[in-house]
Amino acid sequence: MIRRAIVIAATALACQTAFAQSSVTLYGLISSGIVYANNQKGADKQGHSTWQFASGPMQTPRWGMRGVEDLGGGLKTIFTLEGGYSVGNGALSQGGRLFGRQAFVGLSSNNLGTVTIGRQYDEAVTLCIFSSACQFAAYGAHIGDSDNVFDTFRINNAVQYKSVDYGGLQFEGLYGFSNKAGDFSDNNAISAAAQYHRGPFSLGVAYLQVKMPNDPANPNGAVVGDYGFTSPFITNPATNAGVSKQRMFGTGGAYAFGNANLSLLYTNARFEYLDQSRLTLQNFEVSLTDYVLPDLMLGAAYVFTTGQYRPQETSPKWHQVNTGAVYFLSKRTDVFLVGIYQKAAGDAQFAQIYTLSPSTTKTQVSAVIGLRHRW
Repeated sequence: MIRRAIVIAATALACQTAFAQSSVTLYGLISSGIVYANNQKGADKQGHSTWQFASGPMQTPRWGMRGVEDLGGGLKTIFTLEGGYSVGNGALSQGGRLFGRQAFVGLSSNNLGTVTIGRQYDEAVTLCIFSSACQFAAYGAHIGDSDNVFDTFRINNAVQYKSVDYGGLQFEGLYGFSNKAGDFSDNNAISAAAQYHRGPFSLGVAYLQVKMPNDPANPNGAVVGDYGFTSPFITNPATNAGVSKQRMFGTGGAYAFGNANLSLLYTNARFEYLDQSRLTLQNFEVSLTDYVLPDLMLGAAYVFTTGQYRPQETSPKWHQVNTGAVYFLSKRTDVFLVGIYQKAAGDAQFAQIYTLSPSTTKTQVSAVIGLRHRW
């Protein structure tokens, strides 16, 4: 009897130890608000002022699970399953995918870094920390999110490596397989990035290239379903031809002084189209945030985009000003107010703030007020 009790106790202790070395965390975010726009083109081709409910104006809603199992010797198994949804109607986002934001499994080593396999963010998103859209400005992304810094699309069939932190320096890379027999370049993706953080100073560089995204001849490729932007800056402005290749290079930096933070960001996005034309967009951004009170952050940013469309020899340009205020009710809950002004210049015929319909004039103004909660 005593022997049996000892065996039971030992088994229970082993189970407790195993559970202590493994964990699954449920997490999520809800963000919703009201959006005003002074001019959006309607079905009648006329400009109208609008008031709209918005799901996810300050970070899109998501829920997910993260898991980790300690394998010993500094090695762990990790996984993430994360899905997006609409607060307005409860529908799944990312084309109706259950885990459309992220779905991957991998191994993480304290000495060698982390390898993950599945649907993941590309490395352009590492520059988001230098962008006002990620800091405070809701829909204040660069025109059409042409550089994917605001992670409009993600990469399927991806293998990603992230290094350990070498005294503030970290690098990573990703490859998204086309999964097409006989043509590995039809709808594949590659990206790489490096970041350096030391004290108040941060620096980052990133590169992204995708070939034949959304190719109807390869629906199992790296970029499927969520590449379609509602703007003329991704599809061919003249003939609506699809993209044969998109590549992006960007670099950013930030410096914190006191309660304030100054960020600079530059990206260069080039689109090559199936009709042999091409569009290059350069985005320049400077932003400043300041915690004027422990629970109140104010922010302002200026974004200038200049483009070249060839062989038509046109040069569209846009000026954009983002302003915002975030008041933290707690560590998990905040309310926000964001104002965005955009003006088209050069050969650009209209303004179009991210997620909004284009204006019928060369200017567009938007304001967003909302509530965000994390768990």
